[in-house]
Amino acid sequence: MDSLFWSRLHGGATHFPIAFVLGAALFDGIAFLLPGSTRRRLEFATIAYWLMITGAAGSLGAVFTGLILSHGVIGGSGSLLRHHLFVWPAFALIIALGVWRFLVGPMPSRRGSAFCLGATGLASACIAIAGFFGGEMLLGH
Repeated sequence: MDSLFWSRLHGGATHFPIAFVLGAALFDGIAFLLPGSTRRRLEFATIAYWLMITGAAGSLGAVFTGLILSHGVIGGSGSLLRHHLFVWPAFALIIALGVWRFLVGPMPSRRGSAFCLGATGLASACIAIAGFFGGEMLLGH
């Protein structure tokens, strides 16, 4: 299969995990800001829980297609290197957060929620920067 196919497949495969992780950060933040153990807080935390798990699962397809597209090169030079410098830490954080959320459940402790929110924010920042450099490769800059 040609690289145009893999480029399109990779571009399509990345959107859901990115949106799900950013959504998880948003709903985790809302849940964290709500007081006590209210029903509303549990609802927002549950949404964040499922978004993170599905985002982590979806990130596997994004990474798989990206590796095929880059012919297995992890690193590279130029925009590919900059893309990989941010995508691999983001991927590791997203997978770790997905597994952690699965094991802990939708309503972690207050300390766990704070940790999760910070790690999800960091993963979101890394994936946004990686996406920027991925776009730069696509546009040929």
